Order: sequence, then structure tokens, then C-alpha cells
Amino acid sequence: MNADPFRCISWPVQPPLPADALVLAPMVSLSHRALRELILRFGGMDLAFTEMASAGALVSESPYDAWYLDAEPEPAKTILQFYTTKPGRLAEALAMVADKPVFGVDINFGCAAPHIKRAGGGAAWMREPEKARDLVALARAAWPRNLSAKLRIGPEEDYGALRDFAQGLIEAGIDFLTLHPRLEDEKFRRKSRWDYVGRLAAELPVPVLGNGDVRSFSDWTRRRTEAAPAGVMLGREAVRRPWIFALLRGREASPDFALEVKLRDTAFDFLDLLEARLPADMHLTRARKFFFYYADNATYAHHLRWKLQNAPDLPAMRTILDAYFEEVPQDRVRLERD
Repeated sequence: MNADPFRCISWPVQPPLPADALVLAPMVSLSHRALRELILRFGGMDLAFTEMASAGALVSESPYDAWYLDAEPEPAKTILQFYTTKPGRLAEALAMVADKPVFGVDINFGCAAPHIKRAGGGAAWMREPEKARDLVALARAAWPRNLSAKLRIGPEEDYGALRDFAQGLIEAGIDFLTLHPRLEDEKFRRKSRWDYVGRLAAELPVPVLGNGDVRSFSDWTRRRTEAAPAGVMLGREAVRRPWIFALLRGREASPDFALEVKLRDTAFDFLDLLEARLPADMHLTRARKFFFYYADNATYAHHLRWKLQNAPDLPAMRTILDAYFEEVPQDRVRLERD
């Protein structure tokens, strides 16, 4: 057996991807422990990604990446996501998280943020398929458990190039992958192309998950029927409605299912979790990011969002929320069906 130090820990056989998985997407400033705990209280979520972390920053002992990679409260349902610009840094980072009993590690090949791409990370790897394959092979040698990749269509609409890129990753050792079916530089205004998910799912020998534009039970059922993915990943809708996974599973079990949601209590629960689980200098940015989406549940969403985005701290946010739900009591509790 290879004496590689990355393989010094003996792990049990890794669990397979849950059937028809519902998965929380990796979202910067959003997919942190506080949000994951809030969602888990409602139930229905099979797996969750952490925020995207920089392998280089972790190796350089950044004060924040340990928080980004906090896999609690259910590590066995959590996937650590990394982006890297240098293969060696990823291998070093994997050695540093080797003792975390997580479901797996994901390599980001889809982030299109300009500063990430300019540095050679995220979607930049899709322009260099051979180097991406070598990166996965190095990660596979360093990480004996579940290894996945998240990618976009690529710089242009070329299904053959996408399939070949994905096939190269699989040959290098990827266990499953997630496709966000938009082009490298497309924003959310452009509809995701789930036909790409369906074609990959039908042709590739590993499970393929789809991510994009799933906001309701009807969206979920349509995507499953059209593309037959191994699972569906939700991002912003899970921030807007942290109970969405529970709602989908409930509707799947019974067409008459409805979920009573306490909007006020959920908002306060999130703030409590944020204070308990993240360092103080992350509180305000994470709260503003969360409420940018969560405020959509309010009758007067624009009014509430503006106030919360301009609040100077969490106590001020609590005051704003208290005042709003006092003035609009009908928003405190809602029955969700779709």
C-alpha cells in the first residue's frame, strides 16, 4: 500500500449518494452552519454543501476558512467545497480536513466570480480540461472518501466539450457531479438549461445532480421528469424559504400536504443561530445576505428588506422585525403548499 501521508487514516466504506437527493447548494456568505441548522430543524434535506472555501487560504491559516468549513451539526450530511488555483494547495488542504467525518469533498469548477477566474480558480479550470483532470487525480490520491465536482456548461454552448470535460473528471476519480446548467458568464436572469443535466445524467457512468431554477414543488417534479437527475440542488430558494425541503418531501408523500410556517419565529431563530455559531465580525454581513432573500415572504417585502439591509447590527434587526410583525400580524404565520 502507498505510504502517502494523505492515506494514513482508515475510513469505513463511504455511503452512496442518497436516492433522489435534495441538496443545499454551496453559496458564499449563505451556506454556513447557522443556515444549515435552521433548515435541518424543518427537515427534508439529504445533504448540504458548505460555503466555498479557498484551499490556499486554509493552508495559509486564514482566520475565516475554519468557519467556512464548519461541518456541524451533521457532518455525515455535509460536503466541504473547495476552490483552488494550485493543485498542490488542494492536496494540502485535504490533508488538513482529513479528520472531519464528513460525507465528502467537492471541487468547484463553476464559480464565475471575476477575481476567482482571473486567479485561475473556479470556472477557469473548464478552459483547461487536462489540467482539471490532473487536479482531480491529485485530489483523489489525497482524499479516500466521496469526491465530487460542481461545474457549469462552460464558456460556450458546446455539449460535447462539457461531456468530455466531465468524463475526464470521472476517469480521474470523481464519484458524482453537479451541473449548474448556465454558461460561465451568465447570471441568474437567464433560465438554466436542464436538458444539459438530462443528457449528462443519461450518458455518464456516475450520478449527476442538477442545480438551478427550482423554486416550488411543481418545478421540482418537472425537473425530475424531464432530466431524471440523481438529485436536485437548491440554492437561493432554500434561503428564501428554509422549509422548502420539508415542503417538497411532504408534498411528495401527500398531494394535500401543507406546512404551517412561523415567519416571525424563523427570522428570530436564524439570528439566534447566527450569534451562536459564527464569529461576531460575520454576523452583520451574513444576516443582511439572508434577509435579502427571506424578506420576500413579507407582504411589504421591499419595505422590510430596505430596513434590514440598512440596520447597523443584529439588535437593530430584531427591533425592526418586532415592529414589522406587530404592524403586520397576518405575516407572522403562513400556510405553505407549493
